[in-house]
Amino acid sequence: MGAGPVGVGPVGAGPGGAPPVGPGPVWDVVNGLAAYGALSAALELGLFDALAAAGERGLAPDALAAAVSAADGDAVALLAEVLVSLGLLTGDGEAVALTPVAARFLVSGSPASMAALGRLSPGPWSGWQQLAETIRSGAVPAGTRGELDALYPDLVRATAPTQRAVAAGVAAALAERGLWPASPRVVDLGCGSGAWLAALLADRPAAAAVGVDLPGVLPVARETVAAAGLASRVELVEGDYLEADVPGPADVVVLAHVLRAEPPERARRLLLRALGLLAPGGVVVVADYPRPDPVAAPDPGRPVVLAGARHELLLSLTMAAATDGHGVTVADLRAWAAEGGADLTDVLQPVPRQTVFLIRPAVPTEPEREP
Repeated sequence: MGAGPVGVGPVGAGPGGAPPVGPGPVWDVVNGLAAYGALSAALELGLFDALAAAGERGLAPDALAAAVSAADGDAVALLAEVLVSLGLLTGDGEAVALTPVAARFLVSGSPASMAALGRLSPGPWSGWQQLAETIRSGAVPAGTRGELDALYPDLVRATAPTQRAVAAGVAAALAERGLWPASPRVVDLGCGSGAWLAALLADRPAAAAVGVDLPGVLPVARETVAAAGLASRVELVEGDYLEADVPGPADVVVLAHVLRAEPPERARRLLLRALGLLAPGGVVVVADYPRPDPVAAPDPGRPVVLAGARHELLLSLTMAAATDGHGVTVADLRAWAAEGGADLTDVLQPVPRQTVFLIRPAVPTEPEREP
């Protein structure tokens, strides 16, 4: 009598009148590109540096536009509002200023700056445009590989501030565990910018090191080592880290963000090579972004695990878009270590979102004596 049809609710409502399913998660993903575009544009304009120079009071949109030499003041105001919404700026409607995160990581002069890395970390854009075809064919296009090779020198420079901090934290952790001798020998396979070499040798005047990387990258490491005054203590070797002639043994072998960029067999061989270079009592240091381990049976909690590993998963997909690697798991590391007679003994996080694993040769156990 005047009532609507039984069981009819809002369009898209679930059973029992549950709230309708909306497209919010889809829009969040779609808008991710716009959010990255906002960050990239702000970095290219020097917006964060301009606000750092202005101090805590920040700048009104028109003054900010003038500071970054932008003709379109309304577009600068819109960009600033987007950055406020993303938590990278703060504002009261009249002026905008840096958040602590932006001041530490997005100002180019900060020791922990990610200003360059923020623009380079996604890798070649062609890799993302052609990701479906890469997945379909199983091969990264040659053009994308060429772009990545050209990008590598700038990319490794951009990673240096973060990796220097990670390496310093690892040195302290090794010392705490009695794994950092007074005059250690270090080998860095895939030394990139040389940040790990410079940081590890900084507090060990008697240390010596060998760094290995490709011809296009090694000049960056050479610059870093020379600037740190370490040229006489660091030998840089050009070539593939699986094939280059690397003198050993070493107290510490570093594999920093290289395993995830390799296909499984090369990654396995690289870890085994690192173990083979160790001196007695030595340690392999693996810095990487591990994907969640696979499951042996259905796991209702898997979505929560994957949501918590979104950062690591997206960085693994970044590898798949431009390299032969798909990331690495902890299970991989344990299996490969065991094959080389070693154990994964410690998991560190010296800097947020930077995971480091210590892998050491297993200590032989004495056979039980008969009574």
